Amino acid sequence: MKRFNTLFLILATCLLCQLQACKKYAGNPAEAAAILTGTKLWQIDEIAVNDAVTFKDGKMTQQFGSIDFERYMETVELKKDGTFSGIFKGESKPFILKWTVNEKDITVNAPDVKAKGGEWTIVPQDVSDESFSMKTQSTAYDYPRMTKVALKFKPKK
Repeated sequence: MKRFNTLFLILATCLLCQLQACKKYAGNPAEAAAILTGTKLWQIDEIAVNDAVTFKDGKMTQQFGSIDFERYMETVELKKDGTFSGIFKGESKPFILKWTVNEKDITVNAPDVKAKGGEWTIVPQDVSDESFSMKTQSTAYDYPRMTKVALKFKPKK
């Protein structure tokens, strides 16, 4: 019986490892870009402020002392020409940004390269066929304190 339990545990562990291996994350910025542009439309799944989830399953959750987001992009599309197009909740006109592949990551910012601030970062290990996350840090949300914001998107079905 002990042998059976041990064998069962080993098989279950191997199966779990195989299931985790199926979720392939990008190994570099070029792979991440291919995954991001390979999905037509991404939908917001989660918003985290200073590592606390404030939006999940289509609902805002109140966190004591946290920042509330009334305006956020419900869907985004990354086009191969470097256009980042997002639709804010309750709006129909796309908001246009640009995305750029860099040596270590992908950045999303204003189309006007002279504009300062507002840059979002997407690192390859945060990109898979199932989701991607983009992050920023800014004092704009709660001056003078630095606020970390992470947006997680999943493919729109």
